[in-house]
Amino acid sequence: MEKQEILEKARQKKIVVGEMEQAKINKSNWIGNICAGIVAVILMIIEGALGHYSAIYALGMVCFTWASVFYFCSYFIAKRPKGVLIGAILESLGAIVMLTLYILFSTGVL
Repeated sequence: MEKQEILEKARQKKIVVGEMEQAKINKSNWIGNICAGIVAVILMIIEGALGHYSAIYALGMVCFTWASVFYFCSYFIAKRPKGVLIGAILESLGAIVMLTLYILFSTGVL
């Protein structure tokens, strides 16, 4: 095999691997969107039923939940570096803080 053929095959492999990785990232994104959508709908129903105006905390929780699920899926499905896992954990902590603030505000403690 000539040098040029080897280089061409390496380029083709790199393109295929990049497409596979992009497909995994897209799958992670869809899972994150679905989870965030479910959480958003549940929170909207609760907000409407209780008549509370704690939408800032609810929206913050939805955003943090989406980000944490996306990063977790990117780490486990798309095999991203460990920095992504650290980001996922931090986003999850943000979601927990927002959930705590939401509960405290909804119960009248804040």
